[in-house]
Amino acid sequence: MKSIFSFFFFLSAFNLALSAQEPLTLEKAISIGLENNFGLKIADKNIQIAENNNTWARAGKGPTLDLNGNFSNNLVNDNNPASFLQGTYYSGSLGASLDGNWVLYSGGRIQVAKDQLDLSVRQQQLLRSQEVHNLLREITQNYAEVLFQMERRGFLYEVFDLSKGRLSFEMVKREFGQSNAYNILQFEDAVLTDSINLLNQVNQIEIAKRNLYQTLDVSGFPNYTFSESLQNTQEELDVEKLQSLLDEENYTLKTLQVLAQLDQLNTAMQQSNRRPTLSLNGSVGASANAFKFFADDPNTGDPFKTLLSNRLNGALGLNFNWNLYDGNLNKQNVAAAKLQEEATQLSQLEAKAELYNQLEILLENYNHQVYVLTLTEAQIKNAKKNIEISEERFKASQITSLDYRAAQNQYLNVANNRVNAVYTLLITKSEIDWLVGTFED
Repeated sequence: MKSIFSFFFFLSAFNLALSAQEPLTLEKAISIGLENNFGLKIADKNIQIAENNNTWARAGKGPTLDLNGNFSNNLVNDNNPASFLQGTYYSGSLGASLDGNWVLYSGGRIQVAKDQLDLSVRQQQLLRSQEVHNLLREITQNYAEVLFQMERRGFLYEVFDLSKGRLSFEMVKREFGQSNAYNILQFEDAVLTDSINLLNQVNQIEIAKRNLYQTLDVSGFPNYTFSESLQNTQEELDVEKLQSLLDEENYTLKTLQVLAQLDQLNTAMQQSNRRPTLSLNGSVGASANAFKFFADDPNTGDPFKTLLSNRLNGALGLNFNWNLYDGNLNKQNVAAAKLQEEATQLSQLEAKAELYNQLEILLENYNHQVYVLTLTEAQIKNAKKNIEISEERFKASQITSLDYRAAQNQYLNVANNRVNAVYTLLITKSEIDWLVGTFED
């Protein structure tokens, strides 16, 4: 009996600790998750990278200028009899040039390249939206898991409280000689069994909370309470509306649409390779040169002087290029790109068919759970009434303690079936919302 009273004290302390905690609603959990999620922070950086790269310069539009410089020194000792200069001499130069190039016509490649960069930004934005969408499903389901485990603790505690009350009643009866050790032992065993079930359920709640906190990317084990309960919200789902939402919002289809656009741009890029290019190029430069011959002038007998010179130069020209024949390689590339477009279109049709099938399965499961929940609501009423009747009959000694325990177990099973049905209904609805691509409220 000492262990039983210790368990009573544990439950009282546990409930007292819960009262000092901060409430956590689903809306607040979603807000925390969106703020802390590392995947979203990485996605934001990827968007910034794509936006940074999305420039006309990266696409190839606009002129380029290069400043080049050179400085050279040469010392030569030439003993070749056939050489014009025999002996030791020095030559050096210092120069700089400014070279420019501007593609005036690229056959459309620059515009296609810019469209690809634009699409890259949209692709990263889509990936972030998909990350948010997946996170909403995970938070919603993990939050529902916590409420589900707490609901189970609720009716387990209710059964435990019934067992505790029956034990106290039976001990009072024994004082008046109306009970025996066998009945006391049966109810003590029932209380111990219910205590173990409650302890295990408390552990399941803590595991569910930790899974939720991990999804929210919060460290430690915060002091949150969950005052909400699983809501029995049965809806009439509009199949045509859901299919329409799926066509417009499903992220698998959106991703395939982006891939289809990329394939179209790749085809346009291959086709542009068959067109000519025209570019303007020019340069301006200046250089200074020095020459020194280490010998004496045979005419004067004086050493040769250092010769200095400089040069200015400029150039401007057009460069035209048109590949007329490459062994049909470019033609093959265009054909391959068009085939890839067709393959992606077929993938879209295949994905849409599979998604429609998944939606139909989820809708069937949802309607099935609605029907199951309706039946369990009726069962729970009968089970509660059975408990009340069994308690009165037990007090009147018309049934045994084992019969009363059987009524308790029946109520426990029915209550478990009901909360399972509510939980499954919520999870199925969240899967439908996730599949069509939008969460309602």
